[in-house]
Amino acid sequence: MVGWVACGLGTLVPDALYPLRRGASLFPRREVVGPDARVRYGEMAGRVRWWAGWLREKGVGRGDVVAVADVNSVRFMELAYAAGLVGAVLLPINYRLPPVLIGDILGEAEPSLLLYSPPFRELASLAKRGLELPAGPGGSVGDGELRGDPDADYVLLYTSGTTGRPKGVLYPQWKMIEGGLSIAHQLALYKTGARLSSGDVMLSLIPMFHILSWGSIFIAPYIGAKLVFIDKFDPRKVDEVVSREGVTWMNAVPTMLAMLLHAGARLSGVKALVGGSPIPKSLWDAAHAAGMRLSVIYGATDMLAAAISIETDETKGDSLRSIVHPVPGAELRVVRPDGSPAGPGEMGEILYRSPWMPDGYYRNPEKTREAFQGGWFRTGDLGVPTSDGGLQVLDRVKDAVKSGGEWIPTSILESIISEVPGVQMVAVIPVPHEKWGERPAALYTGTAAPEDIVEHLRRAVEEGRIAKWWIPDHIVRVEELPLTSTGKVNKLLLRRVWAERLSGRG
Repeated sequence: MVGWVACGLGTLVPDALYPLRRGASLFPRREVVGPDARVRYGEMAGRVRWWAGWLREKGVGRGDVVAVADVNSVRFMELAYAAGLVGAVLLPINYRLPPVLIGDILGEAEPSLLLYSPPFRELASLAKRGLELPAGPGGSVGDGELRGDPDADYVLLYTSGTTGRPKGVLYPQWKMIEGGLSIAHQLALYKTGARLSSGDVMLSLIPMFHILSWGSIFIAPYIGAKLVFIDKFDPRKVDEVVSREGVTWMNAVPTMLAMLLHAGARLSGVKALVGGSPIPKSLWDAAHAAGMRLSVIYGATDMLAAAISIETDETKGDSLRSIVHPVPGAELRVVRPDGSPAGPGEMGEILYRSPWMPDGYYRNPEKTREAFQGGWFRTGDLGVPTSDGGLQVLDRVKDAVKSGGEWIPTSILESIISEVPGVQMVAVIPVPHEKWGERPAALYTGTAAPEDIVEHLRRAVEEGRIAKWWIPDHIVRVEELPLTSTGKVNKLLLRRVWAERLSGRG
C-alpha cells in the first residue's frame, strides 16, 4: 500500500505517521476540533514537525519514554504523532487512577519526561522530571519528511487496574496502527449501526489514556472524517458540541450513553460505537428509541480491537447488542476449562490472537506467562461462540458467579434487572456461600423496590430467559455504584465492600 514502508518482517506495514500523511494529502481541509484548538489535517502535519523539534530540544530521542497527562485535545493528538516522528515511546497517563498507582506506573516505566497540562501539575512530583506543556506550536513549523519507523517501540499503555495492579503493554508503531485501523475497516466494510465513512463527524468521548481514544486519532485522518474532542465528559457539553459541530458518530462506554439519554441529550441520527462492558437491553432499546444506532466493540488494552458487531446471514436485529465478530486479521476461540473447543451455545474462556497482539506484559514475565500461551492471549473473559463465527461476550471470569460448579453470567442478570422501571444502574457480584461456593447478589440504584425486581426475574424464568437458580440471593438498593477510571462499574471494589457483608445473611 502506498505510504507504507518495509520493516524487519519483510512486509509492507504502516509507520505511526501513515494515517496523518494520508489525511493531510487526501483531506487537507478536514478539521480536528478540541478544547484547545481547531486545526485542519493539512496544517497538523507542520504542527507535528514543530512538536517533534520541541521534544528533541527537551532531550527526547529514540526509545525514550515520554509520559503525558492531558485531557483529550488537539495538542495531545499532535504529541502522539510527534513521538512517532522522533521514535519516542508515548505513555498516556490515566489521571483518574489514585496517585499511588500512577506513581507505581511511572516507577516501572521510568519516563525521561512527564509532560502535563495545568490541571495535572501535581502529578509532576511523581516523576523524576516534569514539564508543563505549552499551549501549542509557536514559531516556525519546520519541514522535512513526515515518517516514522514501523519497528520502533511507540506506545506504552496500562490497563485500568480493575482486576489488580495495572499492567503495561508496549506496542511498536506498526502494531498500534494496524490495530487501530482494524476498527475503521470493520465499520466501513460491513453493515453495522455505527457505520463509519469520510462524511462522518466523529466525537471521541473515550479518554486518550484508553488506547489513544480507541484509536480515534488514527482512524479519523485515515478515512478523512472530522474529529472532535471535549476535555471532560458532561452530558450538557456533549449535547452542545453535537449540535455545534454537526456530530454524526461517537464512541462511549455504556455508562456515558446512559447518562446522555437520562439528561435528554439530542442524539437522534447519531451513531455510536459502545464498549467496555455489556450493553443492557433497556439501554439498547432506549438509545434506538432516541433515534440512535449502535455497534458494540470488544477489545482491551492488551488486545486493542478484537471484535465489533456486524450483520451477517445469521446475526441480525437485537442480537447485534450482544454478538460481535472478529475484526479483519483477528481470531477468537472459546475453550472449555479442559482447553477443548467449546461448541455453539457452550460457555467457556475467550482466547484471542492477531498480527498486532503484544508479546506480553511490560517488565512482567509472571503475568505474561499466565496470559500469553501457545500464541494465544487468554482474555479472562467468558463467552459463547455462535455458528457464524461470532461471539457473545458474557463476563470477566473473575466477575462471573460460579455456583455449584456452574457459571452464572452476571451480564445477563444485569441486563434483565435493568428492564425494571425505576432501576438506573445495576451490578451483580458473587458472594461466598457455604454450600454452593458462590451465589449472586444484585446491587442497584434507583427507585424500584426489591420485590419488583424479584417478580421480574421470576417472569424471566417463566419465559425461559434465565434458570431459576440464577435469581440472586440478595437484591440491595444502594445510593450509588462506584465507577472505574474508564467509566465501568467497579466490581472489584463492590466485592471488597459487600461480599463479606452479604455472605453473613441467610
